Amino acid sequence: MNLFDQALDIGRGLTERRVRLGVTGLSDAGKTVFITSLVHGLLHPARMTRLSVVGEERLDVAVLRPQPSQDLPRFPYEACVAQLTGHAANGDGKPAWPQSTRSIAELRVSIRYRPTGLVSAFGDRLLHLDLFDYPGEWLLDLTLLDRSFAEWSAGALALARQPAADAFAAPWLEHLDTLDPDAPDPAAETAALEAAGRYTAYLRARRAAEGRATLLGPGRFLLPGELEGSPLLTFCPLPPEAPGARPARSSLRTLMEERYRAYRSHVVKAFHERHFARLDRQVVLVDLGAHMSAGGRPLAEVSQSLDAVLKALAIGGSGWLPRWLSPRIDRVLFAASKADHLPSDQHPAMEDLLRRSLGESIRRTAYRGAELDVISLAALRATREVLSKDEDRRYVAGRTEDALRDVAHFPGRLDPGLTDRGPADRGPWGARDSFRIARFLPPPGLDPAGPWPHLRLDRAVEMLIGDWLA
Repeated sequence: MNLFDQALDIGRGLTERRVRLGVTGLSDAGKTVFITSLVHGLLHPARMTRLSVVGEERLDVAVLRPQPSQDLPRFPYEACVAQLTGHAANGDGKPAWPQSTRSIAELRVSIRYRPTGLVSAFGDRLLHLDLFDYPGEWLLDLTLLDRSFAEWSAGALALARQPAADAFAAPWLEHLDTLDPDAPDPAAETAALEAAGRYTAYLRARRAAEGRATLLGPGRFLLPGELEGSPLLTFCPLPPEAPGARPARSSLRTLMEERYRAYRSHVVKAFHERHFARLDRQVVLVDLGAHMSAGGRPLAEVSQSLDAVLKALAIGGSGWLPRWLSPRIDRVLFAASKADHLPSDQHPAMEDLLRRSLGESIRRTAYRGAELDVISLAALRATREVLSKDEDRRYVAGRTEDALRDVAHFPGRLDPGLTDRGPADRGPWGARDSFRIARFLPPPGLDPAGPWPHLRLDRAVEMLIGDWLA
């Protein structure tokens, strides 16, 4: 944060306030829909009654305003509303989910409200909510700041040698076996291009098969953004040096280590200093249903991803210092998204799974003076619940991609108590192997100028910014 931004923040604090909310997620967790629904809920708040400023009838108005960063893309709120409501200009008139986040975007919502307590005597107050959207892959890059090239290589190679990765990583790993990375190599640049290209192909193939895998990276290899084709993306993990070996100055290892350090400095560190140092609050969305479907990814692996996210963020700090002197995130919300894809009697189990996976992270966050909470939500509810009296079972019903009318779906039943013991007929999440999450379309009939259905979105917003609206 530069001195000019600091001065602006101090000056604004005298007349109006500003809170910066970072939104990220793992594995296609629904960041775009979350931001669109959050903004739409503030603009049309009839169904946001658990947000105290709405429930207490203190909200005067919320409006979209020009974003503060002129060099960042604006979040395409209007285009997302048009897609979700079936009013997209180039669409077929049917509701559709917006595209996933692929780069940075920003949006400002200005909220005029009546405060509580003694300050209410001074009239309405204004809060600028700046939403900062970015891919989760880029967030996990922050863990590289504390890792050497050798340490990162060891971890990446271990992931590539997992049995599940054989089909994707084999061409790259076989190519590595043909290289002598420590020998003098006048064609090191060409060798780097070839090896990095094979590594990138492995990452993208594995992600395409597994979904947006949370532990793969670097993030810009998966979502390069403006760095497409840049030399900063021409490195890859290498096997450790042989005992007593000393890489030549013109070796492939020397070149790739230099590229790795440049990536950390010019991409990761710059991204952190420019954006994360200015965040006040953070929400991390996790699509647990997709992880659990058909066995899913082991709880320990997802826990590792979530813990890496928390370590990467500037959480807590010296609470007695002003924010412009000690930047920090003081509240983090982890949300199990798309909760409407499971019956409501299983939502507590979803939250329990997520909370258990964050056990140590929650304690560390509390020690650093920040708040962390866990919730299950659906930013836009795409299903309704159906109760079968004969089976005493709850179903979710909605329109799927391959059906002409609403269908009722039972995904299977979670049993959080079995996630660690794992009987033979159960997957690593405590769900039976037949556990399947259906892919529902957006609900029909959404009003572009009216409130939308959701599950606990208002509670999430209350946790994230409710204190700023008191």
